[in-house]
Amino acid sequence: MDGELERRIARLRQGDHLCLIYESAAEQTAALVPYFKAGFAAGERCLFVGHGTSCRRLEHSLEEAGVDVHAEHDRGALVCLTQRESWLPGGRFDPGALMDLLRQAEQQALDDGFTGLRATWNMGWVLEGTASSTDRLMEYEAHLNRFLAGSRTCALCRYSREASSADELQQALHTHPLAVLGEQICANAFYEPPDMVLGDRSPDERIDWMLAQLQRTRFSEAKLEEVTLRLSQKRAALERADRAKEELLSMLAHELRNPLGTISNALQVLRMRDEGDETAKRAIDAAERQVLHQAMLIDDLLEASRVTRGEIELQCEDLDLTELVRGTVEGYREGLKQAGIALGLDLSQEPLRVRGDQLRLSQAISNLMDNAIKFTSGGGHITVKVTPGADGRRAEVTVRDDGAGILPEELPYVFEVFAQGDHSLDRSQGGLGIGLAVVKGLVEMHGGEVAARSQGPGKGSEFSLLLPLDPTARPAQAARAVAETRPEQTAHRKILVVEDNPDAAATMRDFLELSGHEVELANSGADGVQAARAFHPEVVLCDLGLPGMNGFEVAAELRRDPSTSSAKLIAVTGYGRDEDRRRSKEAGFDLHLTKPVDPAQLKAVLQERPRDNGR
Repeated sequence: MDGELERRIARLRQGDHLCLIYESAAEQTAALVPYFKAGFAAGERCLFVGHGTSCRRLEHSLEEAGVDVHAEHDRGALVCLTQRESWLPGGRFDPGALMDLLRQAEQQALDDGFTGLRATWNMGWVLEGTASSTDRLMEYEAHLNRFLAGSRTCALCRYSREASSADELQQALHTHPLAVLGEQICANAFYEPPDMVLGDRSPDERIDWMLAQLQRTRFSEAKLEEVTLRLSQKRAALERADRAKEELLSMLAHELRNPLGTISNALQVLRMRDEGDETAKRAIDAAERQVLHQAMLIDDLLEASRVTRGEIELQCEDLDLTELVRGTVEGYREGLKQAGIALGLDLSQEPLRVRGDQLRLSQAISNLMDNAIKFTSGGGHITVKVTPGADGRRAEVTVRDDGAGILPEELPYVFEVFAQGDHSLDRSQGGLGIGLAVVKGLVEMHGGEVAARSQGPGKGSEFSLLLPLDPTARPAQAARAVAETRPEQTAHRKILVVEDNPDAAATMRDFLELSGHEVELANSGADGVQAARAFHPEVVLCDLGLPGMNGFEVAAELRRDPSTSSAKLIAVTGYGRDEDRRRSKEAGFDLHLTKPVDPAQLKAVLQERPRDNGR
């Protein structure tokens, strides 16, 4: 049964007159079931007139839809007339006699305590054997329209497209204010009122009515054109606002990352000087954690926007989901141990082959782990399970905790952006309510589904994701990411830092010099190009948002100059969109790092071999 048709039929009122021109018996039944169910719900008597076969099919379908047909028959709410003589005097169609019987049926329904009558009849069955059926049909339908106005009856006339003549269908369309078309109920543009059909109006009155119809039609078209224009204008405004929002988020991320980068560099300098007591070290640790937390919030904010807009480009490959989950979750074991949270792993013994982006799927699982950790206190448990789905076509990953749980009214919205379970003033769990929205977006981009379950506050929660299995996938036997062998001795590089923020430049220089490198500074793009030609650096760390010549232009110029083309160019910037990374690569940068840069990552990058001259 179509839900949309059921909702539309439920809005019908007494006095409505519809026609259904159906192609098949199934289409007829699909309309009659919600039609009668709505009548039962409204306390009306439902009257069926037609073939016995159609009646039995209807009763069966009503039973399948949850209606107790025998009970409705017993209380008189459902009346089926399948013998022509029981409805048609002498077994023949007579418009006047039929109208009298309809009036009697409505009155009897009211006398029996029903709120009204909901009737339907198969007009082909009613008209069988009737001479001049078209003229008599027009007369009957016109009188029916007059009767229904102000009555307590709703009428649905059924016409078989195959069994009815073209003239009968044409007359039906002229005499019914409403029509059922598939899953829609619509106003009938071909409808003519009873006095027009019965010839009660003069030719001039008929012309006036037709002209009025044309004017109403044109008025409706004008209104539609106006609404379409307004929608178009609103759509354009929304698109402009959306672009402005993206630009704002990008600029906001840049402006927030820059000071975080400076703070992170300064903390590393303090740590590397190894001065101060344990109190100072604890203070540095705490500050570093807060810098990392703020950087993750910025990344989550941008990531959610990109995922929900479908702007993530997946780099898909053959994967073993079991091994991917194992590797991702194992990274949390030590931290969970320190937090006093027990971790349980229940992994499939067989490889679960999927096709997906390793980084993005690992990110989705990490977000589920982060969410579970956030709402699970010390002494709690987190269990991660990976199994084939019940249908055998998908793999299921579940992350279950026995933590804070989720309120029933919040459960349907947990995957929406900015949805938050913690509305208290202390905001002890923190976060922006973005991580689960990212999970949903990434999993759906892989053709999967997500779900959340909880028995309520204090009873924990379970999040699951389903991904389609790919039996043809052939994942690598070993993990892709293999730790590189570090050189036995630390390499000392000549490094040029191009950064217009004095604090960021100074702290980066101090960090690099304490790491054993030779450093030169430049505070603009043009100065950076000149310094590179004089200093001949092995590595250039360059900001993108520079005054005058920006970072992209600096990279392009350094690549064009043979004296600087071999330098390893690394963008160190607050801009981190895919578009920014693409432009960096096109300009000639070897690597794109967003502020605050992970010190361990930067140290590892600087230990890599310099760029080959012939590259």
